Amino acid sequence: MRILHALAVAALALGAGQVHAAEMRVIETPSAIRSVVATPAGRFVTLRDGSSHRLSRCDGKVICLMPAPVVGLPVKAPEGSLPGGRVATAPSGDIRRAWYARPTTRYGHGVLGDAVEAGSLIAEDAAGQHFEHVLENTHVFEDITPRIADLDGDGRNEIVAIRSSLQRGAAVAVLGLRAGALALLDATPEIGRSNRWLNVAGLADYTGAGVPVIAWVETPHIGGILKMAAFENGRLNVFANTYSGFSNHVIGSRELGLAATGDFTGDGVPDLALPNANRRSIVIAARTGFEKVPLLAPVTHGVVDVDGIVVTATSDGALVAVIP
Repeated sequence: MRILHALAVAALALGAGQVHAAEMRVIETPSAIRSVVATPAGRFVTLRDGSSHRLSRCDGKVICLMPAPVVGLPVKAPEGSLPGGRVATAPSGDIRRAWYARPTTRYGHGVLGDAVEAGSLIAEDAAGQHFEHVLENTHVFEDITPRIADLDGDGRNEIVAIRSSLQRGAAVAVLGLRAGALALLDATPEIGRSNRWLNVAGLADYTGAGVPVIAWVETPHIGGILKMAAFENGRLNVFANTYSGFSNHVIGSRELGLAATGDFTGDGVPDLALPNANRRSIVIAARTGFEKVPLLAPVTHGVVDVDGIVVTATSDGALVAVIP
C-alpha cells in the first residue's frame, strides 16, 4: 500500500505545472533520414543514401553524426514465428528471451500494415527451456516485439504485451512464468470495441516512487490518451489520471518506437517524450508538467533519447532535436 500511495501522489503531480522551456533545432545531415532507432548499443540513424551513423551530443551542433553501422537491434524471431517479429531479451531473471508466434489472420484490423497477428507468445528461461502461452481464437497479440522486465521487484521477470480482443479491442497484458507455465497474470480493461488499438510508449520509474511504470497511448490515431499503470501483488493498478491528445504511431506503420524515455528535466527521474495527436509537436511529460515543442513537419520516425536530448525525424526526412 505504501508503494501504491507514493505512485498515486506522483501521478497526481504529472501535468500540474510546466517544465523549463525547451527548443527545437534541425540537425544538418548528408541526406534525408530513413530511420531513427535506439538500441542497447547506442542511438543510430540510417539515411536515404544508405549510410548509417551513431548519434551523440556535441558542442556547437548539439547532435553529431559519426559514421557507424547500426548494432544492437533485436534479432529476428525464429522461422515460423510472427513475420517481422523480433526477440526481446533480458540479461538476468527467469525469462531471458520472448517472441510472438503462431501467425494468424483471424483479426483483420491491419493497424501494423498487414492482417497477420500473433496467436501465441513464447518465453525462454535461463536454462533454454521454452514455454508458450496460446491465445483463444477470440484474441491475438497485436504487437511486434514483447517487453521483458521485473515489474514488481520479486526477482522474476514479466512480459508486457499488447493483446487484442476481436470484439473489444486492445489491452496491456502482463504474463509470467508460474507453476511451470507461461501464464497471463493480469490485463488492463480492453478499449471496448473492435479495431481499437493501443501502443506501449515506455516502461520506467516515471513517478519517482522506485517501481517500474508502464505507459501507453490508447487509440493513438483517434485523439490518443496517455495512460500509466504499475504492477503490484499480481495486479495492474491503472492510474486514475489520464491525458488526451497524444499519438505514438502512424497508422499502417511497423514503427512502434515513437516515444522515448530519458531524464529530460535533469531531476534524476525518467521522463517520457512523445508526439502530440497530429505528431507536429514533441511533448515532454514529466512529474512537474508538460512541455510542448512545435516541429516543422509531423513525426514519422523513431523518437530517441541522446543523453537528455530528444531526437527524431519528420515526414520530410529532417533530423530534429528537442533540447530541454
